[in-house]
Amino acid sequence: MPALYLATGRTAGEECSSTYEGRHITIEETYLVHPYHADGFVDKGDPCIIDGGGDYAGLVGVALNSADAATDLIALDTEGIWFLNVLGRTSDGTSDGIAKALKAGDPVAIMKVPSTNTTVLTGETDWSHFVPFGHVLGDVTAHVTTPTLVAVKVHSEAHGTIDGFLNFGSGSTAAGNMLLEGSTTLRESVALRGCFAPETLLTAGEQIHGINFRIVDNLIATGGEITCAEFKAVRDEETDASVSSMTALKIDTDNKNGGIAPFVRGIDIMMEGAPGTTPAIRSAIHVNSSGTAGTKECLLELEAATTCGGAAADKTGGGKTAAISVMVAGSQYWIQLYAA
Repeated sequence: MPALYLATGRTAGEECSSTYEGRHITIEETYLVHPYHADGFVDKGDPCIIDGGGDYAGLVGVALNSADAATDLIALDTEGIWFLNVLGRTSDGTSDGIAKALKAGDPVAIMKVPSTNTTVLTGETDWSHFVPFGHVLGDVTAHVTTPTLVAVKVHSEAHGTIDGFLNFGSGSTAAGNMLLEGSTTLRESVALRGCFAPETLLTAGEQIHGINFRIVDNLIATGGEITCAEFKAVRDEETDASVSSMTALKIDTDNKNGGIAPFVRGIDIMMEGAPGTTPAIRSAIHVNSSGTAGTKECLLELEAATTCGGAAADKTGGGKTAAISVMVAGSQYWIQLYAA
């Protein structure tokens, strides 16, 4: 942060806040991210981000005066209600966003790197490129380039859950990342952890979901992909580095107390669809292998001691070494396996 707020020569408990109990912050122009101007300096009334040289922590406000040089001191109001230009657009995975009207109370964000942009406030929720700025107090017309003048309640908010979106990471000081380190001798970091236990008995027809995502594309599409969830485990270190294992998704179903459960399944796949254009290929599981092949490459790996329903015994007397059990409409069948 600038020298104005250094603690050198100060004592604990000494107040340094300015107007309105710290609502107004005085900062050098060089520390502000603001809309584009030909002279490169902030103008009075500009929405701004305070960039202290590290991650964007979400400290935002409106400039109370203009600057003529990078060293000029600018007063910033970090709260209040201001009439500002806001673009009616939301995130869609591209840098330009997609046009969508905003309603009073909707969150508004400020662009981290405005470059040549003169309007930096939008309804986009891509926190990799935007910082939470506050909420609009009126309607904003849907448009990706033409803004609407609207009252905005300014309020700094940290990155996190806003409008249903999460943004966090680990192992880097890049914007949007949080360090999730454990012990220096034994790391056991978890980005998301949830444990839910009902206080009442589960009755017929009730459901408890740890995670439930539903993505609906209800417009006529011309291409692209729809993916409800994607998991990636990436090793991107030295070529000779190794870990015990790499797993993108681990599933454990533990019927611990032995209570009656008609079905205990690790994965339950349901393929649905109303009558329409026939898909070129329809599959419950799709496997696409690439990269350097393993010493032993396989589609399915079974631990010998825990083969579900299978055994090393030959089910037909033909000299097979193992079998995989498959249940079809309540009847058990076997896929016979031969040793190489």
